[in-house]
Amino acid sequence: MSYLTSVSLCFLLCTYILADKSLNEVLINGDYDFIDLTYPFDNQTIYWPDSQEFQFTKKTAMFQRDGSWYASNDFTAGEHGGTHIDAPYHFLVDGLQVGQIPLNKLIIPLIIVDIASKVNDDPNFVLYKHHMDYMLNDNMGKPCLIIFKFGWSKFFWDKKKYLGINNDQLNFPGLSAEVAEWIVSSYKNVVGVGVDVASVDPGSSTDFPVHKILLGAGLYNIENVYFQRHIPDHGCTALVMPMKIAKGTGAPLRLVAICPKHKPEYF
Repeated sequence: MSYLTSVSLCFLLCTYILADKSLNEVLINGDYDFIDLTYPFDNQTIYWPDSQEFQFTKKTAMFQRDGSWYASNDFTAGEHGGTHIDAPYHFLVDGLQVGQIPLNKLIIPLIIVDIASKVNDDPNFVLYKHHMDYMLNDNMGKPCLIIFKFGWSKFFWDKKKYLGINNDQLNFPGLSAEVAEWIVSSYKNVVGVGVDVASVDPGSSTDFPVHKILLGAGLYNIENVYFQRHIPDHGCTALVMPMKIAKGTGAPLRLVAICPKHKPEYF
């Protein structure tokens, strides 16, 4: 259960379990918000510049002779576009591929680090330790996913602004190698790191040190997280549900936060 819930959610679940309530009853009783952190996949989805963008390659939509409706589509898309996961294998030759990431790392307590006010829409911003006063909420040492909110979701529908495209160069905020090293050395309970920009590395990076550090340590990355509404900085559970591409370096992702509407009075 500690892998499934944060402390506050665990308290609520245990309360209902003792009252002979099923997990399903707990989740649908109205005490929780289900918040979608995923961009839709369509012809507006932003992909890394050298990736295959999403497109339907075949579309069937028709009324049949008996009057019933039938529709079916075929599509093609790269692994690294829209809201997606990077598996360790993306930058680690013997790292886990998408289909090998265990569920206890994908259904996980969620920590949000909101640094949007410090970024202040600056595409040159790079996050260093001093920006966070050398402290991170680490879910009391238990497994968790940390997502950094740069405040970049509002630019997603403007590809040039979101990626900072200028003369074939990209420019958007990201993490520093210092922060990545800090996470893997001091917060070994963290199983994944997410961002609401197109890469955990700054857009101007050409050697991707943050990818190499995080994925090299066995963590996964989540990129292009969609913050369309407020998410509490702790107390939520993340459902990280990528397409199970067996040998994938990455995959399209449905990311959902389950957040209690009211925190227990005892916490």
